[in-house]
Amino acid sequence: MRTTEERVGLIHKRTAELKKERKKKKQRGLDMICIAACLVLVVGIGSFMPGWATGITGGEVHHTSAAASLVGSHAALAYILMGVMAFLLGVCVTVLLYRLHRRNEREQQENLNDEL
Repeated sequence: MRTTEERVGLIHKRTAELKKERKKKKQRGLDMICIAACLVLVVGIGSFMPGWATGITGGEVHHTSAAASLVGSHAALAYILMGVMAFLLGVCVTVLLYRLHRRNEREQQENLNDEL
Protein backbone atom coordinates (compact mmCIF):
# COMPACT_ATOMS: atom_id res chain seq x y z
CA MET A 1 0.00 0.00 0.00
CA ARG A 2 1.06 3.49 -0.69
CA THR A 3 1.03 6.30 1.74
CA THR A 4 -0.89 9.49 1.16
CA GLU A 5 2.33 11.36 0.35
CA GLU A 6 3.23 8.81 -2.33
CA ARG A 7 -0.22 9.09 -3.87
CA VAL A 8 -0.07 12.88 -3.88
CA GLY A 9 3.38 12.71 -5.47
CA LEU A 10 2.12 10.37 -8.19
CA ILE A 11 -0.87 12.63 -8.84
CA HIS A 12 1.42 15.65 -9.22
CA LYS A 13 3.74 13.70 -11.50
CA ARG A 14 0.87 12.54 -13.73
CA THR A 15 -0.58 16.05 -13.81
CA ALA A 16 2.79 17.41 -14.93
CA GLU A 17 2.99 14.76 -17.67
CA LEU A 18 -0.50 15.61 -18.92
CA LYS A 19 0.34 19.33 -18.98
CA LYS A 20 3.55 18.62 -20.88
CA GLU A 21 1.67 16.51 -23.46
CA ARG A 22 -0.99 19.21 -23.86
CA LYS A 23 1.70 21.87 -24.30
CA LYS A 24 3.50 19.77 -26.94
CA LYS A 25 0.25 19.23 -28.83
CA LYS A 26 -0.50 22.96 -28.77
CA GLN A 27 3.06 23.73 -29.93
CA ARG A 28 2.77 21.31 -32.83
CA GLY A 29 -0.49 22.96 -33.87
CA LEU A 30 1.11 26.39 -33.84
CA ASP A 31 4.06 25.08 -35.86
CA MET A 32 1.70 23.60 -38.43
CA ILE A 33 -0.14 26.92 -38.69
CA CYS A 34 3.16 28.74 -39.26
CA ILE A 35 4.21 26.24 -41.92
CA ALA A 36 0.83 26.55 -43.64
CA ALA A 37 1.05 30.36 -43.55
CA CYS A 38 4.49 30.29 -45.18
CA LEU A 39 3.30 27.86 -47.82
CA VAL A 40 0.20 29.94 -48.58
CA LEU A 41 2.34 33.07 -48.83
CA VAL A 42 4.81 31.47 -51.23
CA VAL A 43 2.12 29.90 -53.42
CA GLY A 44 -0.03 33.03 -53.31
CA ILE A 45 2.79 35.32 -54.34
CA GLY A 46 3.84 32.96 -57.09
CA SER A 47 0.37 32.60 -58.57
CA PHE A 48 -0.85 36.19 -58.25
CA MET A 49 2.37 38.02 -59.16
CA PRO A 50 1.73 38.27 -62.93
CA GLY A 51 -1.78 39.63 -62.34
CA TRP A 52 -0.53 42.22 -59.87
CA ALA A 53 2.24 43.22 -62.24
CA THR A 54 -0.26 43.95 -64.98
CA GLY A 55 -2.32 46.08 -62.62
CA ILE A 56 0.64 48.04 -61.28
CA THR A 57 2.53 48.68 -64.47
CA GLY A 58 -0.59 49.37 -66.47
CA GLY A 59 0.83 47.45 -69.40
CA GLU A 60 1.24 43.96 -70.64
CA VAL A 61 3.34 41.36 -68.92
CA HIS A 62 5.01 39.45 -71.71
CA HIS A 63 6.37 36.51 -69.72
CA THR A 64 3.69 35.55 -67.23
CA SER A 65 5.45 32.34 -66.30
CA ALA A 66 8.30 34.19 -64.61
CA ALA A 67 8.05 36.64 -61.75
CA ALA A 68 11.07 38.48 -63.18
CA SER A 69 8.82 39.85 -65.92
CA LEU A 70 7.37 42.05 -63.21
CA VAL A 71 10.38 44.33 -63.37
CA GLY A 72 10.63 44.23 -67.16
CA SER A 73 8.92 47.59 -67.61
CA HIS A 74 11.12 49.30 -64.98
CA ALA A 75 8.15 50.50 -62.95
CA ALA A 76 9.08 51.78 -59.50
CA LEU A 77 5.92 50.38 -57.94
CA ALA A 78 6.79 46.91 -59.18
CA TYR A 79 10.17 47.10 -57.46
CA ILE A 80 8.54 48.28 -54.24
CA LEU A 81 5.95 45.50 -54.39
CA MET A 82 8.61 42.86 -54.94
CA GLY A 83 10.67 44.25 -52.07
CA VAL A 84 7.73 44.25 -49.65
CA MET A 85 6.70 40.73 -50.62
CA ALA A 86 10.25 39.43 -50.31
CA PHE A 87 10.47 41.03 -46.87
CA LEU A 88 7.19 39.42 -45.76
CA LEU A 89 8.34 36.04 -47.02
CA GLY A 90 11.66 36.46 -45.19
CA VAL A 91 9.86 37.38 -41.97
CA CYS A 92 7.58 34.34 -42.20
CA VAL A 93 10.46 31.96 -42.84
CA THR A 94 12.55 33.52 -40.06
CA VAL A 95 9.71 33.21 -37.54
CA LEU A 96 9.14 29.61 -38.56
CA LEU A 97 12.80 28.68 -38.22
CA TYR A 98 13.08 30.53 -34.90
CA ARG A 99 10.09 28.65 -33.51
CA LEU A 100 11.49 25.30 -34.66
CA HIS A 101 14.88 26.12 -33.13
CA ARG A 102 13.30 27.10 -29.81
CA ARG A 103 11.19 23.94 -29.78
CA ASN A 104 14.27 21.78 -30.35
CA GLU A 105 16.10 23.59 -27.53
CA ARG A 106 13.16 23.02 -25.17
CA GLU A 107 12.95 19.34 -26.09
CA GLN A 108 16.68 18.88 -25.48
CA GLN A 109 16.38 20.66 -22.12
CA GLU A 110 13.41 18.49 -21.15
CA ASN A 111 15.30 15.34 -22.14
CA LEU A 112 18.22 16.41 -19.96
CA ASN A 113 15.88 17.11 -17.06
CA ASP A 114 14.15 13.76 -17.49
CA GLU A 115 17.46 11.91 -17.47
CA LEU A 116 18.45 13.50 -14.17
